Amino acid sequence: MGKGGRKSTTWEPGWNAGKTKLIRVPIVLENDILAYARAVDSKLINDKSRNIPMLKGDFLQEFTLGLIESYIEFKRQNYHPNQNSRVLDTSTRPWDELRKFQKLLRESPELLRD
Repeated sequence: MGKGGRKSTTWEPGWNAGKTKLIRVPIVLENDILAYARAVDSKLINDKSRNIPMLKGDFLQEFTLGLIESYIEFKRQNYHPNQNSRVLDTSTRPWDELRKFQKLLRESPELLRD
């Protein structure tokens, strides 16, 4: 007669990278480390090479700034010239809020924290 307990489950893992391991980290670093791990893990959906980026400083801040720069470059590459402009101009009014957010993130990211 076998021992009790579950033999299988339909539970899906929460990480794209596969198996996890319990580690001890300083509490003060917990949120930054988890944010970095989630960012890297979400990148693994599209990047099967598992080339994990090394981010310096505040991981979430650097990751977000990188996303903003990637978005601007994407818009620049996919820009369709019109009668007003032949190239993408991020100094126009429609870009004001993104520029303000980018500046705040670079100069005073502590204002965005709880």
